[in-house]
Amino acid sequence: MIRSLRLTCEDTNPLISELMDHDLPWKKRWRLKLHLMICGVCNIYKRQLEIIHALARKLGHEEAPSQKEAVLSKQAKTKIKDTLKQSS
Repeated sequence: MIRSLRLTCEDTNPLISELMDHDLPWKKRWRLKLHLMICGVCNIYKRQLEIIHALARKLGHEEAPSQKEAVLSKQAKTKIKDTLKQSS
């Protein structure tokens, strides 16, 4: 039974990435947890991914323009329309 729960670091890395996006099934979650209890390298990798994930999420919210900022000016709209008419 212990062998069926054992994971290598190579097996663990995709599970850590998958964990960032959604919940894992209980068996995968337990296998990952057991591996992380004994592997410092994979713990570091997990922490690094958590930091990158959090920063990307924060950056995405900060960089997203508000609805008012995303509106094109009348000049830009006219230029786009004229360009489309010329290419037809």
